[in-house]
Amino acid sequence: MAPKMRHADYSEDAEISPFGSREFYTVGQLADLLQLNQMTIYRMVKTGQLPYHQIGRMMRFRHDDVEGFLQKHRVPASLRKA
Repeated sequence: MAPKMRHADYSEDAEISPFGSREFYTVGQLADLLQLNQMTIYRMVKTGQLPYHQIGRMMRFRHDDVEGFLQKHRVPASLRKA
């Protein structure tokens, strides 16, 4: 019997650098990536701050949408409080 092959691109434990090659994120993956609680992600979705794709009951967040969200919420260094 041949050994079972695992494709590194599809395994959950494959190490992917932040905003690396992944196109879509689950709620849990996005929460981990942004170092937020999953409930915070759900609140941002509910208020319309964070765009998502819905497939059945599953939410997926596209890489480019997350990048756009982060750019929109970026605070320039000159406006930061000391």
